[in-house]
Amino acid sequence: MKHLFLISALALLFGMTSVHGQVNLSGMELASADSLVKSRIRYFSPGIGGRNRVWDFSEKLGSKGLSQVMFIKDSTGVVSIVEPGRISYYRTTPDTLILLGSESALEKREYAVNKVFRKFPLVYGDSVVRHFRCEGMYCGDHPFREVGTTTVKVDADGSIVLAENDTVRNVLRVHTIDSYSICMDIDSAALDTARLTQVIEERYEWYLPDSQYPIIEDVTSTTFLDMDVIGCTRHAWCNLPEDKVTCYITPDDEDETDEQEGFFNEDQQIPDIIHYEVETRGNVIHMTYDLDEGATITTIVANHMGMSYRYDQWTQEAGQGYFSEIDCNGLRPGIYILYINVNGKVYSEKVTL
Repeated sequence: MKHLFLISALALLFGMTSVHGQVNLSGMELASADSLVKSRIRYFSPGIGGRNRVWDFSEKLGSKGLSQVMFIKDSTGVVSIVEPGRISYYRTTPDTLILLGSESALEKREYAVNKVFRKFPLVYGDSVVRHFRCEGMYCGDHPFREVGTTTVKVDADGSIVLAENDTVRNVLRVHTIDSYSICMDIDSAALDTARLTQVIEERYEWYLPDSQYPIIEDVTSTTFLDMDVIGCTRHAWCNLPEDKVTCYITPDDEDETDEQEGFFNEDQQIPDIIHYEVETRGNVIHMTYDLDEGATITTIVANHMGMSYRYDQWTQEAGQGYFSEIDCNGLRPGIYILYINVNGKVYSEKVTL
């Protein structure tokens, strides 16, 4: 049996007497090859951040498929994370995990400006914002470029309920927003006038103390063409030791459509619980809205190059006549994306400042 990638806190949590193949991406010793079991679970709304939160995942761990993730460290110190269909390459400093690049059967990318993937140690309230640039090749001969910003914030702490009598405490949640543009088959001189695809990805990851790999992941990724939404993917995973998967992860027999698992048209798949109107007055965006039920709302303002400038998140009970104001003073005049995420359903508006 292959050694499992286990973090010390998980070993203590599940009463194990030893840790085999421990991979530490924060500067400690790393074995040459290890692995973990990754289970795809039902997507869920991550909820708002804050202190002393309680996340009950006991009803969300229906399995939609298992896969193995391998961790390999070479002689130069590069860490390769091998998942089905993709390999990602990382390097560590004493306090930072940096994404160097990735490759799959269709594409290969290298970060000309390295992408900060995680800061260590994880401390509630810490955040970092960095620009990144990626040069890549699609189908062997189609060059592309990704340019944007990544924002990483430790936005919550609390406890995870895995089952009725199993609660994991001292958990930290990391919220990462990647906002970037993709330019295909174009040289750098024409980048500013190219027909660009934009992507906004929100990733939530729940970490145990001193852990290097999240126990729960939740991702929403939205793609825009000329700043109009063309689709969205939503995924969630649970990462547990192999001998614990059967304790918490059960086959999911629900007849769910691809709207939970892959590319879909938002308007046709999920009922609207928000009804809103947006207008700009000078450099301020005004949004009035009604809610049919309580929701967590995220808003992001980004430009056509995928650079994000304003971010806010809040929870609101069902009701009518709500009002939100986004101050964009200081931004250059132009057209921007207003991204609105309501319990996982994404809306967007073009706004002119």
